[in-house]
Amino acid sequence: MIRQILATTWKDLKILMKDFGGLATLFLMPTMFIFVMTLALGGLFSRGGDNPIEILVVNDDTGTIGAQIVKGLRATEGFAVETEWDGAALTRTRAEALIADQKRSIAVIIPSNFSDTIQHSVFDTPTNETPQKAQIDLIVDPALSSQFIGPVKGTLAGLTQQALMTGVAPRGIDLFLDQIDQTSGAPMSTTARESLREKAVRSTVGGGDTGSVVEVVQMQPAGMEIEQLPNSVQQNVPGWTLFGVFFISQTLATSLLEEKKVGTFRRLLVAPMSRAALLLGKLTPFLIVNLIQIILMFAVGVFIMPLVGAPKLELGSHPEALILISLAVSLAATGLGLLIAALAKTAEQIGGLSSLLVVTMAALGGVMVPRYIMPDFMQTIGLITPHAWALTAYQDVLVRGYDVTHILPAVAALMGFAVVFFGVALWRFKWD
Repeated sequence: MIRQILATTWKDLKILMKDFGGLATLFLMPTMFIFVMTLALGGLFSRGGDNPIEILVVNDDTGTIGAQIVKGLRATEGFAVETEWDGAALTRTRAEALIADQKRSIAVIIPSNFSDTIQHSVFDTPTNETPQKAQIDLIVDPALSSQFIGPVKGTLAGLTQQALMTGVAPRGIDLFLDQIDQTSGAPMSTTARESLREKAVRSTVGGGDTGSVVEVVQMQPAGMEIEQLPNSVQQNVPGWTLFGVFFISQTLATSLLEEKKVGTFRRLLVAPMSRAALLLGKLTPFLIVNLIQIILMFAVGVFIMPLVGAPKLELGSHPEALILISLAVSLAATGLGLLIAALAKTAEQIGGLSSLLVVTMAALGGVMVPRYIMPDFMQTIGLITPHAWALTAYQDVLVRGYDVTHILPAVAALMGFAVVFFGVALWRFKWD
């Protein structure tokens, strides 16, 4: 019995070894997945070290409080403060343009009258009136996750309180002592004493509440028509739709292989039709299925997700842009399917190669891990995938409110992927 088991095992091992390509992908796919995901998530687990949050800072304040806040930001572990760009001091306009162009994601703007407004609010506002608040503008890309905005806001609140304590409290103490000297000849009235007490409380930032005199206001760059603040639906619906669209490449490649095996493809070649017409006839149904899949998945985001307590997917003001992106994505995915059919020789190779390509491209392209938490070099590598261009284009429309003109470069890139996939596939495709 043992000999029979060993003989059968050896026979099946030899069969597996004959399809070396299919066997290799079984080991290559998890290896690539470990490699890509480890590098992609490096930004999440080491934000305080090699991958700090990059913050543009524009300090127009002529007083000392703004400078103290900037100094504190520079000293905070996990932040990389940039006050210059291309050798020139940053301005608000330049910072907003860098965020709109997606070169950076967040900027802190301290206005010119920041210190003066605080001093006036603390010392010159009557105690029966609400003091005017000084404002710090936090300009963010609408697609940036709250997981990154929250720490910046919290740090700004803490640094503001420290700056107020060192920049305002001394003056409050001096004022208090001066008033005692001036009134030492006679008992201080109850009203005067209460007024001085209120000023002393304000000079210590409302007993620790910086919100009494300073507020951090989050906003998007000027000219960006934000449709909906980013949420999990706006990341996952287009992202996993792309994953499904490109996974159809395996079905397409398998269909072509089966028709070759049973001889259907060979019989079609002798029919009175060109090879181009034959391929177009084979590929068009998959292109249609891709478009239907995109429509259905977006419909899930719009109609089904709210029923389970998730946010509704808002489609924005430019549905024509979504249609254009979807057509380009479907063409690229169909081209990838034909490429896999041209390169793979067996069903096992098709399964392994398609899984390897689709999963790896999805990971690099931001489907599984948002690209903004990846290290910079991984974000750059991700641009070799159609997923990165497509997902960015979808979010440009859904989150940033962009129209067709803004997403044309991404659509052109997707069409470029489609041309390359189809070109290499036709070059390597065996018709018999």
